[in-house]
Amino acid sequence: MSYRVNNAEIEGQHPLLKVTPVRFLRIRLVLTIIISIMTGFMFALALRWSKKLYNWFLFTPCNVEETGTHYRVDTQNGQQFTLEKQQMNGIYYFTFRLLKYAFDPKSQSYQPIEFETDGRIIKDIVANRNVLTQNQEIQYYGKCQLQIPIQPLAEFLFEHLTGPFNILQYFAVAVWFAQNSITFPILILAFTAIAVIVNYILYRRSRSLLQKLANIHQNVILKSDTLRTVNGSELLPGDYIILQEGQQLNCDCAILQGDVMVNEATLTGENVPIPKTALPDHSVKFNFESLNQHCLFEGTSIVKVNSTTENVAIVLRTGFSSLRGQYFRNVLFPAPPSQRFYIQAAKFILSFATIIAIVYGFMLIKYIPMEFKTSLLVLRFLDNIVWSIPPSMPIFFNICKTASLVRLSSIGINGSNADKIESAGRIDTCCFDKTGTLTTLGLKAIKVWTHDQSLEQIANYILACCHHLLLINGELQGDPLEIEMLSFIGWKINFEGKSFFSVKKDQQEFEIIKIFDFSSARQMMSVIATDGSNFYLFSKGSPEMINQQSQDKKQVVLDEVKKYASNGFRVLGLGYRKLSKNQLDLQREELETQLNIVGMFVLENPLKDDTPQVIQTLRNSGLDIKVISGDSPLTTIYCAKISGIIDLNSEVVILDYNSSKRQIVIFDNDTQTNYDENVIENQNIIEEIIRNPKMTALTGKFLEFISKFLTVVNPNRDTSLSMTQNNSSNQIFTENNVIEFDDIRMKETTMKLISKTRVFARQKPEQKKQIVAMLQEMGRQVMMTGDGANDCSAIAQAQVGISFSESDASYTAPFSSKSTSLKCCVQVLAQGKAAIMTIIEVFQYQLSVNGIKFAAVTIMFLEVQNFSEFQTVYVGFISNIPLLIFLCISSPTTELAEYIPLDDQFSYQNQIQIYTNIFFAVLGLCINYGILTTTDRFFEYSKPIEKFQREGYLNSIMFLSLMYYFMSFGVSIYVSNPFKVKYYKNILLTLWTTLGFVVAIVSFIFPQRATWCDVINIKEDTFQGFNWVVLTVVIVTSFFGFFFQALLQRYIPSMYKITHKS
Repeated sequence: MSYRVNNAEIEGQHPLLKVTPVRFLRIRLVLTIIISIMTGFMFALALRWSKKLYNWFLFTPCNVEETGTHYRVDTQNGQQFTLEKQQMNGIYYFTFRLLKYAFDPKSQSYQPIEFETDGRIIKDIVANRNVLTQNQEIQYYGKCQLQIPIQPLAEFLFEHLTGPFNILQYFAVAVWFAQNSITFPILILAFTAIAVIVNYILYRRSRSLLQKLANIHQNVILKSDTLRTVNGSELLPGDYIILQEGQQLNCDCAILQGDVMVNEATLTGENVPIPKTALPDHSVKFNFESLNQHCLFEGTSIVKVNSTTENVAIVLRTGFSSLRGQYFRNVLFPAPPSQRFYIQAAKFILSFATIIAIVYGFMLIKYIPMEFKTSLLVLRFLDNIVWSIPPSMPIFFNICKTASLVRLSSIGINGSNADKIESAGRIDTCCFDKTGTLTTLGLKAIKVWTHDQSLEQIANYILACCHHLLLINGELQGDPLEIEMLSFIGWKINFEGKSFFSVKKDQQEFEIIKIFDFSSARQMMSVIATDGSNFYLFSKGSPEMINQQSQDKKQVVLDEVKKYASNGFRVLGLGYRKLSKNQLDLQREELETQLNIVGMFVLENPLKDDTPQVIQTLRNSGLDIKVISGDSPLTTIYCAKISGIIDLNSEVVILDYNSSKRQIVIFDNDTQTNYDENVIENQNIIEEIIRNPKMTALTGKFLEFISKFLTVVNPNRDTSLSMTQNNSSNQIFTENNVIEFDDIRMKETTMKLISKTRVFARQKPEQKKQIVAMLQEMGRQVMMTGDGANDCSAIAQAQVGISFSESDASYTAPFSSKSTSLKCCVQVLAQGKAAIMTIIEVFQYQLSVNGIKFAAVTIMFLEVQNFSEFQTVYVGFISNIPLLIFLCISSPTTELAEYIPLDDQFSYQNQIQIYTNIFFAVLGLCINYGILTTTDRFFEYSKPIEKFQREGYLNSIMFLSLMYYFMSFGVSIYVSNPFKVKYYKNILLTLWTTLGFVVAIVSFIFPQRATWCDVINIKEDTFQGFNWVVLTVVIVTSFFGFFFQALLQRYIPSMYKITHKS
């Protein structure tokens, strides 16, 4: 029986879907041991590789929760895990990705173990904070610190040395040992061991760095009956702590008393002091999002506290339950990479192995009459299979991706997930935040505009008073916009002896007595100020919201706002009202009504210097570019135009929604048209806009309207199980979720509209994520670039995310740039395309090399010959390994291609290239064998044949031919245009292949040099005059192979042009 999961906010990007209690079958364990011994432990390895087989064979579902020994959990992205059942204080639980989950008998569901706050009355939270004993709280919630798990060496080695390719490698080694080959298999094992150990060193270094970033070591003052100082790691949910200046919090908490100024740069990337105040009403339900201005989060630094009172906070979330902990969980447990490339490669390898087996079967017609010992034929067959599936291939794939990360790191771009390099090479859609990403963070004041000249003085009062600036260490700090605003009007600010501050110019002075900080929900901020005789509420914010809250709405103000916003200026609406003394203690919602709209404050937010150039580069490469911003539609449209996302002269239709009137609002030039909400009619309207050649822009309100017609489910979800989704929109749209519409036509219409739209304005953070998810539902490969915490959800949702922030929130992004330049986007994409192309080349090279090795040995069997020990090492290691390593470190070109590498190895384009290489090389080997048969140089053997001759005339010709072909393959499979630098610019690869060609040619021309011949086991009298003929055959067939490869790459390339699906 499966149980639903009552999802919680602390799960972050890793919500569970359902939990099934299962019982471990001991009799099956005994059976597993017996079968494993009988199969040489292959069955045990199969259980390790296949979670489905492991779960099916060793566990059985339970109808009653109490009878289970383990839990089978299903995630919302389709993954499945079996976890051990644990017990504490009579409660059964399991741990999934560092969070504990327990069964709730009342709701018959599982839920994360947390200090419950969301949806509870604040005074109840405070009253029941000490229900559990300290020991119980430690067991439930753990320590108040982020302990990054580091896998022990033995466990790491077991995991990385028992994969499918590793087992194949051990099988190959056993076959080679059986054929009396010693040196080569030992070198292969040593190479693998070194690669795994190096990976472990890099893994430990990465985890150690992460642990340093996660650590917050400090003492805190705990308030109970008395004040006492404790280590920060000892804090538990429900504890009261005293907030102090200079303190960096290691927990999430809410302020109960006092007020503080904090710096949330580690969370948002914005180094701006933010005011936080005590919870105003303890009779309301608690919610982190709605009460954000009263909550403090782990990693936050306290820069100033209220010195007139004790500043007390209650600890609510600790460890990996905190917001910062969720960021680190995203790094520790990234989304599984796409297996499409490896599945298609496996299909090709299987077909390749089948062809080799068939060819070998036909050759048995020749071998059997020669009276080979049966064991030799069997070992040879097994050797063929090993060669068809190169066991070292994954090592070189990892080298390709790691080399790309190293190159990015050298230019200031840090990558945390090597698999995302591959994803970067497939991107066809780029989404950008606006402020701080396309534009700079700096603002320049332009002017103050009022709809009546008599209000100019009031506008100055608003600008002087309506802010929350601070004096820290003698320096004025706060929102850069507010600093610019105060500087622009020239008023003096004074903090001495004030609860907040006073401002003065000439004889006019105001003192601030209450501040309502900016609320994203209300889209405004306000202050209460007095000039000594009168009280005023001064407000600034979204012009639309200020106008909406005004008693006398002014269309002329909105018209002026539109004019400035259309030219890319940032506009703040200004409003005020006079207050009586008995109104000062009213709630904010009551005060911020019946305003008098004054006018607006105009600022400029310029583009970054390289934004237009980078956007043009991306558009030239065929990418679909979109901007997703929280700014106004007109400002965002202007930014899109001057940055090049849409053409400067393009006309743009804006789709908005008026929720109060339940109307779709369409702005087309200066025309505004309203349509009542009607599903069928609305679809027709949207379809007409899609057909319209004009560009489109969508607002967040319109997206909310569309969202009413869709739901999001998991493709692997058990539809018979009644599930409840998290109330948070952030938890709904995950990478493997499927968006479903109640109406198929509405789905098609909406998807086409999202595909066409390049400007998304007034979008909330969860809506940014929703847009990315909808693009992915169309089959798009999306990259999201942003600079702050409000972009984290969208960045985590996208296949590839880039952050300019050096905050903890940037860990959500696979790539973070130390520079604010947009060039990092081009560099990540270029590295991704080059890496995929190189991986394709590595695959083609290894299959081509192994194909002709099989052909050469198959031919040598006709003369009862095989490679010597040194020759085996040379063709399998000395020649190939350096070439592959140098190939893996190939650099990308500086130009971003409008193509994407075709990484489907089962496609005919990639298959024909491999088989072309093999065909011409095998042709050359056959011709040279034919030339040898015209002479009298044959090896006499006796029957039955029990062993091979490890040198001979045919052996010498085959080996020398392979020496040349291996180098020629390295040249012919290398594709520079349009993804990578020219071949000769890869200096190490060029030098190695040149050296290989020289060695091969010299060996052909001077086979009589005794010392060199002894080293490579070549018979001195192999050629006797026809060495030039054999060399010519090799060179000519290599040339034809190279020529046909060039033709194939030109007319049937392993790439495809970027197209945009809708």
